[in-house]
Amino acid sequence: MKIGIIGSGNIGGTLGSHWASVGHQVMFSSRHPEELQAMADAVGAQVGDSKTAADFGDIILLAVPFGIVPALVEEIGPLEGKILIDATNPYPQRDGDIAQQVIDDANQTATGFIASQFRGAKTVKAFNSIYFKVLEEQAFQSGDDRIAVQITSDDVAAKQTVAGLIEEIGFAPQDIGSLKDSPIFEPGAPLYNQNLKIAAAEAKLSQALRQREA
Repeated sequence: MKIGIIGSGNIGGTLGSHWASVGHQVMFSSRHPEELQAMADAVGAQVGDSKTAADFGDIILLAVPFGIVPALVEEIGPLEGKILIDATNPYPQRDGDIAQQVIDDANQTATGFIASQFRGAKTVKAFNSIYFKVLEEQAFQSGDDRIAVQITSDDVAAKQTVAGLIEEIGFAPQDIGSLKDSPIFEPGAPLYNQNLKIAAAEAKLSQALRQREA
């Protein structure tokens, strides 16, 4: 697959390197693509600016600060027909009013906001709730040793594709449901940044759902 990485820091750089290592075509991007060349050369990837990576990829990983998303949409467009993996989180202390407004809006979720910005894309929420060191150090596990990666989408086929990408690098996709179910693994929620093996993550999810229904 052709995967464009928009935001090639701790999360984007790690995932892009893993996917390149298992044979996918990867393009890293950032505001300073020349700074990514050594990382790209190490895994046989390409580098470019955000627009170039967006055009290159059939799948786009979005791993940028939440607050810059509206400006980024103006730069790269709606990503019509592409799979968009949303790995962002709204942090008001970093992202300002836009993050706080989304958090305060009971009718809006963070990933729902992202999907509304990229209306042409098939949005899949994943990789926002895992620590980058875990991505680095606990990839390529098998069976029960795999760390869970929570995933949601309103597009079943897109979710299956991203689940396959999760499995290819030795993590376990934990299907939480549709995009409206994403808040259970957003900041401050029960499954956020837990970094659990899949059985423990499923138990944690069941507990959280029981408590919500009580």
